[in-house]
Amino acid sequence: MDGVSIAASLVGLGTAGCQIAIKLYTLASQISTASQRITAVSNDISMTSGVLKELGEFIAKDTGHEGTAIFSQSGLETTKNSAAVCENIFNEIEGAAKEASEQLRTREKTRDRIVGKIKLSKSEKIKWPFLQPSIESLRIDLREAKGTLILMLQVLNLAWSQKMAV
Repeated sequence: MDGVSIAASLVGLGTAGCQIAIKLYTLASQISTASQRITAVSNDISMTSGVLKELGEFIAKDTGHEGTAIFSQSGLETTKNSAAVCENIFNEIEGAAKEASEQLRTREKTRDRIVGKIKLSKSEKIKWPFLQPSIESLRIDLREAKGTLILMLQVLNLAWSQKMAV
């Protein structure tokens, strides 16, 4: 082998080594931040749940006034569809979480509530990078559904304010 081909092989091997190092660094970073990322998913779900609850209370209050409801049938259908999307996403995320966490699987079997933080074992943290892409996709879908719900809530608030001003 001549010097040029050896040099090219070494450069190629060095490049491959750098790519592997970057992938391992990324994997380690994802593993070390698994708890924080899971907490972020939990916060998204909590905020969406709050919007759902407030919207439900508003609709219940609105439908309690016979003949003077401000929410149209179309608005109710849109809200119902967005809520169904949220429910599906909640179920998918819960399924993925149970798959990844022994603590959640055990809780499901015994019907116990988990109080405080869920502690991930090292093996559970290692599973996170493989679950993360699907969870992130679900988070995006959840944000879109939450955006629709917030818009419906704002429309209701505006209509309610206008009705009260009359």
